[in-house]
Amino acid sequence: MKLGRMAIRVLLLICATFLAILTSCVFMAGLQERSGLFLEDLVWWKVSGDSKTIEITNAGASVMTLGSDLPQGADQDLDKVLTNVSGGHGHGHYAVCGHTWHSLQLVDYALLSMLAYITPSEKNNLPQLLKLLFPHLEVSIRHLPPLQQRRWLEFNVKRCSSGGLWRGWTEGCRTLRVVSVSGTDISRIADYTENLRMWTEPVCLQILQTIFPTIRIWPRDSASMVIRTIHGILGGLGLEDNQWHYSAILDHVRHIPRDEEVVVTGHSLGGGIALVVGALTDRLAVALQPPGVFYSLAKHEAAQRSKPRGALHQRSVSLVFEGDWIGNFDGHGGLVQTMLCDQTRQSIAVGCHLLEGAICHLLRHCGDDAERFSVCRHEYQPAHTAMNLARTVWRFLRVSVQSSYSLTDVSAFVWLFLATSLLVVLRHGAPIMQRTVAGAPEHRPLL
Repeated sequence: MKLGRMAIRVLLLICATFLAILTSCVFMAGLQERSGLFLEDLVWWKVSGDSKTIEITNAGASVMTLGSDLPQGADQDLDKVLTNVSGGHGHGHYAVCGHTWHSLQLVDYALLSMLAYITPSEKNNLPQLLKLLFPHLEVSIRHLPPLQQRRWLEFNVKRCSSGGLWRGWTEGCRTLRVVSVSGTDISRIADYTENLRMWTEPVCLQILQTIFPTIRIWPRDSASMVIRTIHGILGGLGLEDNQWHYSAILDHVRHIPRDEEVVVTGHSLGGGIALVVGALTDRLAVALQPPGVFYSLAKHEAAQRSKPRGALHQRSVSLVFEGDWIGNFDGHGGLVQTMLCDQTRQSIAVGCHLLEGAICHLLRHCGDDAERFSVCRHEYQPAHTAMNLARTVWRFLRVSVQSSYSLTDVSAFVWLFLATSLLVVLRHGAPIMQRTVAGAPEHRPLL
């Protein structure tokens, strides 16, 4: 009995903590939305003068350098400066190496996923970056939606027969539509809230497994039935939560004609969204380092009144890295390739979750069949991210306080306090202030 009471108390404490965190995130996200304090250029890029080296910076901490030639002196200390790109053409170190999906390599989808983080502007010239990253393809921006809850882009990728690069290619050109979804923006509190909402159920199941170990032997259908039942009850009570960040993306992909080739891709949270959208629309999804949607997909199917059709297993590719703890929030379905991490010492600081590191690892071990790059360097200094995040939080709190309690609000509050005090004095009179004379005995009331 004591053990049962303790387990119930622990569960209630966990639920209360989760609700408190979720409520705080929703409240802070509303304040941030009202104040408009966002970092628009979280990811930026620049090119060297000879256009042979591309440097892409993420939050000032993760820097990836792609080059077609070795810089002077780099060959003397290659491991510390640059990493050689493998020769490719089927000589990779992983089973997924050499495979293509709609004639694009996994590293191509990783590059397209990274572009979704970049805000198109005069400084971040995306058309020029597309030409530098894909000189062998004709890639253009087909759809640029307004910046709302989730950053995403749609690209047109035109592939033509070129020197036998793609096996089994017929004459002529093909056009592929790639929908790229961005992942978590560290400066947007709403993104953290969306992560909590997307993966609530699988995390709760993992917590319950520590108390009831038999849950671990449940098949997926049993867990899906529980999740569907919970959301069905909430829907019957009018408490169903079906406002997701992927709603606009889902509607857009659904309206694309079925005879067109479409791939949905993304990294991290964007990879999870890509898997959900791909499963709900029966389109191919290529996810880079996603948290997984093996169990949580059931609630999205319930919200969309969609029956499970096995699209997650049949039409999805996921790349995960050993040591990436973000990928452990849920299970993975479909074709899953696990790779080693080059930043194991910084795995706690999401060193194994960085897309820039994944791109360099893919180029090093799977190569570049298009022979665009010969070297790739990735540097990660998480202290810079912490400093940038601290500055953002400080500016957010300062602006929020200033916007919530402006000088006009303070003066109005002071006048209201004075008016209320005056009414109290006129009604009851001023309070009697007792004075104590030095040396006089203190009088105390008798009990």
